Amino acid sequence: MLLGRFEEAWKESDSILARGLRDPNRLWDGLPFAGKRVMIRCLHGFGDAIQFLRYARLVRQQAVSVAVQTHPQLVSLFKGAPYIDGVTTWKDGPGLRHRDWDQQIEVMELPRAFRTTLAGIPAQTPYLYVDRQYVEGSPLAGRARRKLRVGVLWEGGEWNPARNVPFSEIMPLLTVPNVDVYSFQRGPGREKLRGSGLADFIVDLSGEARDSVYFAADLMHIDLLITVDTMAAHLAGALGRPVWVLLPLEADWRWMLDRADSPWYPTMRLFRQKKEGDWRAPVTEILRELENFPAT
Repeated sequence: MLLGRFEEAWKESDSILARGLRDPNRLWDGLPFAGKRVMIRCLHGFGDAIQFLRYARLVRQQAVSVAVQTHPQLVSLFKGAPYIDGVTTWKDGPGLRHRDWDQQIEVMELPRAFRTTLAGIPAQTPYLYVDRQYVEGSPLAGRARRKLRVGVLWEGGEWNPARNVPFSEIMPLLTVPNVDVYSFQRGPGREKLRGSGLADFIVDLSGEARDSVYFAADLMHIDLLITVDTMAAHLAGALGRPVWVLLPLEADWRWMLDRADSPWYPTMRLFRQKKEGDWRAPVTEILRELENFPAT
């Protein structure tokens, strides 16, 4: 997958499946979706759920209905997808009982189910949509536009610290002239911003809302999101928003190798480390590209 040789990956998956070993994340029975009530279950992370939800549209073209069981924080957002008939979460009943579905599949099984090739990735965006009430309720909705609006997020979770940019390395992106910077950073990174002396010049949009639909609504008012490899990158890409992603030298398989674009998201650009642990090169490249980025 990292090399883009998807066909070979599916053959390897077939070989693993043939061994008959139990896999708690393998739910699909391998049969067609035609005429079925299909339940898509999102058992991995937020970014995985958002990235591969695009396949629900293809499933719906065959199935009688498509429901999605996902994280509570994504329910409101996924309900805005017109190709999904229902969204549930872990404990609210529908989807837990077998009588509610004929066939189930884990969301990350969907590329294999469709035997996706690199050239055949369903890359049409947007495939997620934000209800007008959330967009109009964003704190940015009534804010006067003065300059280019750039959102920034420099730390993700702790499972892979190599993808996080130290605050000292991200600071040049927080002080760009003629740009209004909006921070979506939560956790320890947010505290670093507060103690930096820049908090008076940067709008903090991280907030305390646990529902991702509010994050999505804010992104609809942003001209560009600059982020590390985290859920935010997938969310902006799924919404069809311009997004630039900072990647470590050894990036995740989905970003592949030696690419500045992503076959998964047409509005995304990738800025990669040239040397392990050194963020200066990609940050400098972003600063240079920002000079030519038009406000839309």
